[in-house]
Amino acid sequence: MTQVFGWLGFSLFLVFYAPQTIRMLRTHDVSGLSLSAWVILWFGLLAYVVYSILLHNVVFIAGNAVGLAQTSVQLGLILKYRKKQGATTDGNSKR
Repeated sequence: MTQVFGWLGFSLFLVFYAPQTIRMLRTHDVSGLSLSAWVILWFGLLAYVVYSILLHNVVFIAGNAVGLAQTSVQLGLILKYRKKQGATTDGNSKR
């Protein structure tokens, strides 16, 4: 039964990123997103991936690895669209 909850959490984690990713791809607007927050999340997920591997926990490995990949996509889009918008890394527009 515990595996069911683990895989349910993993499944929900998969769809967590979808609305934001779709919005960024459609609008190219990343002005309200904090680059530093996404970088911190990326490093946190990387640490969790390593920890999960050391524990040999398949559910956590899968969830955190997918989260790390999705966060990498988010960071890539933020950097790509922020450069096009001429914004600084903290989300404030240059004046």
